[in-house]
Amino acid sequence: MRSYVREIVFAVRRLWKSPSFTAVAILALALGIGANTAIFSGVRALLLGPMPYDHPERIAAVWEDGTKIGFPRNTPAPGNYVEWRRLNHVFTDMAALRFASANLGGGEQPEAVTGRGVTANFFDVLGSHPSVGRTFSEEEDRSGARVVVIGADLAQRRFGGARQALGATLIMNSEPYTVLGIMPEGFFFPDRRYEFWRPAHFTSEDLTNRNSHFLNVVARLKPGVTFEAAQADMTATARDLERAYPDSNGSIGAVVIPLRDELVGSTGTALLVLLIAAGFVLFIACANVANLLLIRGSQNRHELAVRAALGASRRQIMRQLTAESLVLCGAGTALGLMLSVAGMSALQKLIPASLVNASALSIDGLVLGFTIALSLASCVLFGVLPAWRSSRLDLNEALKLGGRTITGASGRLRGAFVVAQVAVTLTLLTGAGLLVQTLAGLRSVDLGFPADHILTMATPLSQKTYDTDPKIVSFSDRVVSQALRIPGVRAAGFASDLPFTSIGDTSGFVIEGRAPSPEDRFNDALYREVTAGYLAALGAQAVAGRLLDERDTGDAPPAVVINETFARRYWPESNPLGAKLILGKRSDPKTPRLTIVGVIHDVRERGLQLDPKPAMYLPFRQVERPGAAYLLVRTAVDPASIAKDLQRAIWSVDPQQPVRSIRTIEDYARAETAARNRQAQVLTVFSGLALFLAALGLYGVLAYAVAQRRREIGIRRAFGANTLSVAAMVARQGLALTSLGLLLGALLALAGTRAMGSLLAGVKPINPGAIAMAAAILLLSALAAALVPSLAAARVDPAGILRDE
Repeated sequence: MRSYVREIVFAVRRLWKSPSFTAVAILALALGIGANTAIFSGVRALLLGPMPYDHPERIAAVWEDGTKIGFPRNTPAPGNYVEWRRLNHVFTDMAALRFASANLGGGEQPEAVTGRGVTANFFDVLGSHPSVGRTFSEEEDRSGARVVVIGADLAQRRFGGARQALGATLIMNSEPYTVLGIMPEGFFFPDRRYEFWRPAHFTSEDLTNRNSHFLNVVARLKPGVTFEAAQADMTATARDLERAYPDSNGSIGAVVIPLRDELVGSTGTALLVLLIAAGFVLFIACANVANLLLIRGSQNRHELAVRAALGASRRQIMRQLTAESLVLCGAGTALGLMLSVAGMSALQKLIPASLVNASALSIDGLVLGFTIALSLASCVLFGVLPAWRSSRLDLNEALKLGGRTITGASGRLRGAFVVAQVAVTLTLLTGAGLLVQTLAGLRSVDLGFPADHILTMATPLSQKTYDTDPKIVSFSDRVVSQALRIPGVRAAGFASDLPFTSIGDTSGFVIEGRAPSPEDRFNDALYREVTAGYLAALGAQAVAGRLLDERDTGDAPPAVVINETFARRYWPESNPLGAKLILGKRSDPKTPRLTIVGVIHDVRERGLQLDPKPAMYLPFRQVERPGAAYLLVRTAVDPASIAKDLQRAIWSVDPQQPVRSIRTIEDYARAETAARNRQAQVLTVFSGLALFLAALGLYGVLAYAVAQRRREIGIRRAFGANTLSVAAMVARQGLALTSLGLLLGALLALAGTRAMGSLLAGVKPINPGAIAMAAAILLLSALAAALVPSLAAARVDPAGILRDE
C-alpha cells in the first residue's frame, strides 16, 4: 500500500510537469463525467425515484383504444368503466377520475384551482392515504356529498397548514365543502397541478353511458399478473363489449399502460436518449485520453526501458502508468461533479415541474455511486489498456532507439480509437440533425390563422353562479363589450376551447339525407362553442360561406361552421354549404339539424404535431350550457400590455370571477416545441463537443504520426517526393480512419436513431439524408484536423534530417 501511495505521489509530480497534457485530459474527462452525472440525476428523479403510491410498479392507466376515430388512447366512457371493473380478471380494483375545477371563495382575490372528481376507491387503488384526516366513503361518493380531500400546498396556502385545514370549510364554486383529509407533502395525481379530489358522483344515467368519453381510469394489478397478461385480458373484455354493444363500442378496444410510463411520457425517452448521448461523449473523451496516454507512453518508452533494465518488473511499470490514470480520473471526477451541479440547473427545464420538484435533481447516494462507477469504468477504458500496451517493452529495441519512438501495435490501437470516436460522433450528429429537422418542421406549420397579437385567458365559470344559459351569455356579452373598450383591442370573443388547449372534446354526428351506415359510428369531429366574434378575432379564414356572427341568435336557424378537413372527408366532390348535421339520434325529431353556413381553413386546434381533424364550430346562443372557458382578444398593440386592463374588465362584470393562464397564442405555440427545443439544444451541445473531441483526436494521431515519421518523410523528400505528395500521404491516413469511422457510424446511427421515434414529428428515424449531412460535417472537420499535420509534413527539411543522420 505504501509503495502504491509513492507511485501516486510520483504520478502527480510527473503530471505536474506536463500541464498541457494534464489539463486537456482532466477537462475532457470532467465534461464527460459531469454530463453523465447531470443527466443521470434526471433519470434517477423521473424514472428510478420513488412515487407517492404503494407498489407503483403494479398500477396501470387504462384507456379506450379509439384508433378508428383518431384517438389511440381515448378517455373511457363511464359505462365502459363499469363493465371493465365487473368483467376483468387481472385487477384487484379499478378507480375512475373525472376533470374538476373550482373557483375558491374567501381569499383576497378570486382563485381558480384544478382537481379531480374520483371514485371512493381511488386512494385505495393508489395505496395512498391522507397524512391528516380521512378520505370519503362510497356512500359520500354516491350521494355527492360536499366533502373534499386537498393537497398539502393548498392546505398551507388557504389555511396555514394541514392541522388547521382538517374539518375546515372550503368555498368551492360558491358552495361549502368540508375538508376531510390532507394528502402528504409530495403526493400528486396525475401531476402537481391538481390540488383537490372530491367525489366523482356518477348518476345512474352516467353509469350506463357509453357515448360520452371523459374519464381517466387507474387500476392495480393482482399479485403475479404482468402488464402483458392484463393487456390480453382487457383486449378480450373489449371484444365482449363490442359484441354486446355494437352501436357504441364498435372497434373500441382497451390499452393498459404502466403508470410510470403514462405519467412520464416522452420525457423519459428523451432523458434516456440524452443519457446515451452523454455516455457517447464520455467514451470519446476516454478514447482521446487513451490516445494521449499511448502517445505519452511511446515518448517515455526509453525512460521505461531504463527502469526495466535497472530491475523494475512489468507489474511495477504497469502500476506507475495506472497511477497516472487514477490521478487523472480522480481529478476529472471531482471537476465533473462540480460541473454537474450547473448541468442540473439546465436539466430542470427538460423535466416537467408538474412531475418532479427541482430539489429532486441532486447528487444523492445513488447518483454519487453512479458517478464513482462511471469514473472507475472510464479509468479502465482509458488507463489500463494504454498502460498494458506501454509496459510491453523490447529492451534492446527501446534502448537502441534512445529517445525516438517506434510504430506498430500502438499506432493501430490509436487508429482504432479514432475510428470509434468518428463512428460515435456521427450517431450523435445524426440524432441532433433529426431533432433540428423536427423543430424546423413544427415551426413551419400553418396554424390556420395569424398567431401574433392575440392574448388569451381562462375564465372558468362557477356552475352555481352561472346556472342558466342566459347568465352565461350575459357574462360573455358584457365582458366582450368591456374588452372592446380597451384601447388597442381590435376584436374579442369566448370559446369552449382554444387552439393548443385540447386534442379532444369531440362529438359524433350524422349527415341528414344520407342513408344510415355502420360507418356512421366512426363519424367524429372536434366540437367548439364560440361567441359571434370569436372566429373573426382568431383570424380564421373562410374558404366558403361565412363565419359565425351576430345573425346566429337563439331564435335563428341552428348554424354550424366546419373546417376544410371536415369538408374534404365528407364532401370530397361537392359543396357542403346548406347541408345539415345531426349531433344526436337521427330518429329523434327534437334533435337540432345544424345548417352548414361556412367552411374555414383548418385551424390547428390540436397543436402542431397532430394532423388536423374534422372540426365544427357552434354559436354560443344556440347551445345548452355554452362553455365560456376562454377569452381571446386580438390587439393592435403588444398583447402583454393590456393583460391587467383585460382582467379589470372581467372583474368589472364579476368581481369574484377567477382569471388564470394569461398567455398569448405564440406562448402556446412555443410551449408545444419547448421540450424538443431543449432536447435539441442539449443533444447539439453534446454533438458539438463530440465533434471537437473527435477532430482533436484525429489531429493528435496525425500530428504524432508526422513526428514519428520525420526521418522517413525527410528521406522521401531527398529522393524527390514533392510537397503535395507528402501532404497527401498524411491526409490520406486521416481520411482512411475517418472513412472507416463513417461506415461504422452509419450502421450505428441506423440502429441508434430508432430509439428516438417518439421524440420526432414529421421526420423518419431512419433518415439517410440526416446521416449524409452528419457525415459531410464530420468529413469537413476531419479535413480541417488533417490540414495542420499535413502542412507540417510538407515542411520537413530533408537536409536537416540527413545531417542528423
